[in-house]
Amino acid sequence: MKRMVLVLIVCFAGILFAQQPAPSAPPQGFGQVTGRVFCNDTGLPARFATVQLVAEHPANTPLLNPAMLGKNPDFAKAMAAAMTAMMKGSNFGTLTALDGTFSLGKVPPGTYYVIPQMPGYLSPISGIATLDRMKADKSTMEAVEALAQKVVVQAGQSSYVNLSLKRGGVITGTVQYDDGSTAPGANVGLLTQEKDGTWKDLNIAMMPAAADDRGQFRFSGLPAGHYAVKATLPVTQAMVGVGPSSIAMHINLGDALVVYSGGALREKDIKPIEVGDGDEVDGIDMTFPIHGLYTVSGSVVAKSDEHAVSIGTIALEYSDTKEVVRTAMIGSDGTFQMNYVPQGSYILKVDGAGDIAPGSGAGEGPLAALLNEHKPIREYGSTELPLNISNSDATGLVVQVPDATTSRQ
Repeated sequence: MKRMVLVLIVCFAGILFAQQPAPSAPPQGFGQVTGRVFCNDTGLPARFATVQLVAEHPANTPLLNPAMLGKNPDFAKAMAAAMTAMMKGSNFGTLTALDGTFSLGKVPPGTYYVIPQMPGYLSPISGIATLDRMKADKSTMEAVEALAQKVVVQAGQSSYVNLSLKRGGVITGTVQYDDGSTAPGANVGLLTQEKDGTWKDLNIAMMPAAADDRGQFRFSGLPAGHYAVKATLPVTQAMVGVGPSSIAMHINLGDALVVYSGGALREKDIKPIEVGDGDEVDGIDMTFPIHGLYTVSGSVVAKSDEHAVSIGTIALEYSDTKEVVRTAMIGSDGTFQMNYVPQGSYILKVDGAGDIAPGSGAGEGPLAALLNEHKPIREYGSTELPLNISNSDATGLVVQVPDATTSRQ
């Protein structure tokens, strides 16, 4: 009997030892960070969670500087190196194993924050927009410092940390049209209310989520706070077919009607959704109106001789709050169109109007000017036009832009 107990103790100790990360000696001049991550609501390992090391004083230098694109003669090599690093990962991030353990080797000596992340659970950076966290600015680092565990890495030594993940709040609901049909594919985004009452788009994962085939959506892993949900008509979609044109993308920013939770069509009318620690808030439904939407269309011409300009942008904003409702590109023939516009008082703004030389390759479509490498031969000033939409479309508008301010002929 004693022998059996001894065998059981040895086996149990062996299992515990096997579950610990097996640290090997770190390379010369580097340290090592190992540990385990648990889910505090279940007590079970956090499997395939991400673990990141963030330096206490990170260098705010991107791997690739967008401002230098095309200007570096070794750009191809730099891009190849960046892609290689991205595919391989780095010494500052890894995934946990099936038992929740992780190991990071070749870590330069210094002080770091250890940040675990897993869908549905809170993280020191879970409430920070993706673009903001890349900046490593003061507010981002303050959020990390308040919640993350700190570790000091020394050369030739291994540091062990135990981490736990706390379940975050959840918001679920549906997107539909006012005739009761669902709106599958509608883009759904999340906003959080700042201390001053303004709303900030969280820009989760760089893109909004999409409602499923039943029009349902779900946001999880939310810190306690005040939120709002917005939905945009599914007018921007990729299409897959057969033959040479098997893949196509429909993009029309002028059709992007937005509705908010609580039945609001304007940001100023949003009613906050309160989410407590670990709360699940259901029934947040949003409805697109089918009736009471109108079209705004027309052309932009030069005031001097009323010829149609070939590039530029159109913005439609509310006249009282200056909130931008819609943006669109001016076509190569000077025309523009915005659909599904609710009634109200607006200001129509034209910026960046210009002429492209004939045969310059501007092409057709809303993105042609953006893709065109040639600069406009003539540029025009900005202009504004008051616009009231009530019970009818506003079509056939002719917007004049001031005479040319710059000529490159």
